[in-house]
Amino acid sequence: MSDASRKAGCGFCGKTIVQRPGGGRPRDYCDDSHRRRAQRKRDRELQAAVPQLSHRFFSVELNLRADELVTACFGDVPLDGILELAARIVDDAECVAAAAVADERSAGRTWVEIGAAARTSEGQARARWGGARSAQRLTAREPAPWAGQPHGPLPGVCGTATCPDRGARQAAAALGRALRTLREHSNVDLDHIAAEAGMPVFAVRWVLEGQVVVSWTATYTLVDLLGGRPGDLRLLWQSASKSVPRVPDPPCHGSQIAAGLRGARLAAGYPAAAAVCPPGLTEAEAEAVFDGRLVPEWSVLCEMLLWLGADPQPFKGLWAVHRAARGQGRST
Repeated sequence: MSDASRKAGCGFCGKTIVQRPGGGRPRDYCDDSHRRRAQRKRDRELQAAVPQLSHRFFSVELNLRADELVTACFGDVPLDGILELAARIVDDAECVAAAAVADERSAGRTWVEIGAAARTSEGQARARWGGARSAQRLTAREPAPWAGQPHGPLPGVCGTATCPDRGARQAAAALGRALRTLREHSNVDLDHIAAEAGMPVFAVRWVLEGQVVVSWTATYTLVDLLGGRPGDLRLLWQSASKSVPRVPDPPCHGSQIAAGLRGARLAAGYPAAAAVCPPGLTEAEAEAVFDGRLVPEWSVLCEMLLWLGADPQPFKGLWAVHRAARGQGRST
C-alpha cells in the first residue's frame, strides 16, 4: 500500500489520518470523539432542514395521501397515477419514521436506543436515519394537498409549486371557523371528538384552527360529531383541498348553493338572517335563500356572501348552471 493510499482526511476536522498498516476498514475520523461530534453536527443539520415538523405532522399528511389513493382507485385515474400515489405513500411512511427519529434525537435519545427500538444495530439505524441524507429526503418530498401548515410557512419544505394558494388558505380558515361555531353550539369535549373520530387530539385541534385540511371522510365525521350537516361544509372543504380528487356531487345546484351559504354562515359565527340581508331582499327571503327555497340574482347572492366574509368565486359556477337549468336568475 502506498503512502497516499494510507492517508485520508478526518470527517470532522479534516486533519490527515495516517492509516495503520495491515488490513481492516480505513479510519474516517481521528478518534471516537470526532466521530460523535460529526454525528451531532449532522443531527443539527437535519433539525435545521426540517424546522417545526414532527412525525405527527407527516402522519396526518400520510392519512390525506391514503385518502387520495382510495379516491383514485374508485375513480377513473389511470394506472400510472395510482402507482405514483402508492409510491408517494411509501415515501411518506419512511418520512414519518425519519422525522420520529429526529424528534427522539432532539430529546436526547441515543443511537443505541433508536437501533434497539428499530430492532437493528446502532450503525444501521444511524446510516438509515442520521445526517444529511435523511434531511434531503424530508426536504425533497412533495407535500400532500394542505390548505396550510402548522406554525406558518416553512422555507425549504414547501415550494411555490406545491404551497396552497391564498384562496385555499382562506377556505381552510373559514372551514375551521365553521367547525368551531358548531363546537360552540354543541359544547362537545375535544378529547371525545378525537376519540370518536379516531384522530389524534392535536390533529383535530389543527383542523378546528384552520391550519390543516384532512380528508373529506374525516371532515364529514367531525361535522357529524359536532351536530352539523356535513353537506353545509362540503363547498368550503372543496375550496380548501381543491387539489384532492373528489367524487362529483349530484346535479342539485340550488341545494348546493344553499348548503354553501349555510357553511359560510357558520364560518361567520352564524349571524341572524337580518344581519346579512342586502337591500331588496326581505328577512323572510334571506331565510328562504339559506333554506334552499330561493336562489336570488347573482348580484344579491354576491352581496350576501360578502357580508358573510365569504369568497363568491366557488359559487359562481353553481349559480350559472342553476340559472341555465331554470332559465331565470330568481327561482324558487
